[in-house]
Amino acid sequence: MRTSYLRHFVDIAELGSIAAAAQRNYITYQGMSRSLSVLETELGCELFKRTPNRLTLTSCGEALLGDAREMLALQQRMTEKVAALRERTVQASELPINVFLNNIAFDAALFSPLTDSFEGIFANARYLQCDNAGVVDNLIARADDGQSVNLGLLCLFSTDDQRNEELVERLRANGFVYQPYLHSFDSALVSSRSPLARKKALSRADVLSQPIVSSDGDVRRVAERLFGEQAIRMVTSDSAFRFRVVANNEGITFVPAFHVLVDAAGMERDATVMVPLKEPYYLEVGFAARREVWESPYIRSVLARLNAYYSRFADSPYLTLIASDLTLMQLADGEQRGCDEHRLSVLAATYDLSPRERDVFRLLADGLTAEPVAERLCVSVPTAKSHIYRIYKKLGIHSQKELIVLAAGEDVG
Repeated sequence: MRTSYLRHFVDIAELGSIAAAAQRNYITYQGMSRSLSVLETELGCELFKRTPNRLTLTSCGEALLGDAREMLALQQRMTEKVAALRERTVQASELPINVFLNNIAFDAALFSPLTDSFEGIFANARYLQCDNAGVVDNLIARADDGQSVNLGLLCLFSTDDQRNEELVERLRANGFVYQPYLHSFDSALVSSRSPLARKKALSRADVLSQPIVSSDGDVRRVAERLFGEQAIRMVTSDSAFRFRVVANNEGITFVPAFHVLVDAAGMERDATVMVPLKEPYYLEVGFAARREVWESPYIRSVLARLNAYYSRFADSPYLTLIASDLTLMQLADGEQRGCDEHRLSVLAATYDLSPRERDVFRLLADGLTAEPVAERLCVSVPTAKSHIYRIYKKLGIHSQKELIVLAAGEDVG
């Protein structure tokens, strides 16, 4: 159960209206209504009596309201406590670090390999989501405050070339260095139940055959430019909710192609399929900072860890790392993580993996998930998943994260 559903429930109860609650949370009426419907389904009861003029709580709703408020208050206390601890934590830098993330990069789980795999890596940094213009504005506003180290991450879409040039020029004029990190492209995410899931690529007409569910910011502007404002039926900053709408075959959305390389929470992988666009638009992910920031041990460690993960996908069709000082940053010898070929062979023999299971095992250890494994080995996704489940059973593990840890020679715990 997501706390956002409880927050929406409390707001509806206080305001007596789905429309008013949607306005308070800056989401559509349909999004608020679906949020309530999901919560009622999870609880197995109706929370409101619907009347023409107002919603009133049912007995179940009245019983839940107090607990929901307590849970939201607890979440707020937890957030404030963690924020206070982060403010007091000083690791590799003497100053707090602000990372201004384009919300597309956040939605695409660009950093999830780090947050999932490297405990404590983000302990002394604050992460703020905004669009590209917001990233640039925040960097420039804090440029000379002397109170923090500031790093920006932008997602520049090929449909916005002139705007992109203006943003980069603003950064350079204010003493920032912008360095591209990777190139990728957007693909459509559709329900596995949709006829679109069986197509090799989607035309403009295919995309317009379903309502577009978009995240806000730069990607919304791209979708409006390419498909028209009227084609967008819902805009939400809740990515997990957006993926769930697609999984229910109620819309279509867009995600960066490298999304398949990371195990993003809320992706609804079994219920959704990523399909290329016949006329794709491209994106460039890049970092911006003052020149002295690149010398920060903390920043260099973050980028080195990012490189260690994404360099495994050098042959991937989903992204291309751009050769620069950033992508050449490497972990110190003591920090190197990864799978040794000899160890993989020993593990494969120890657990009696078949030749095909050994091929799958190596790709899993490199971080690939079921879909790219299937593509690399020219087999169907169900076949790849069946190999994966057998490998997990033989190794006595339950997740790819445990497999990677085992392949790296560490204790799964």
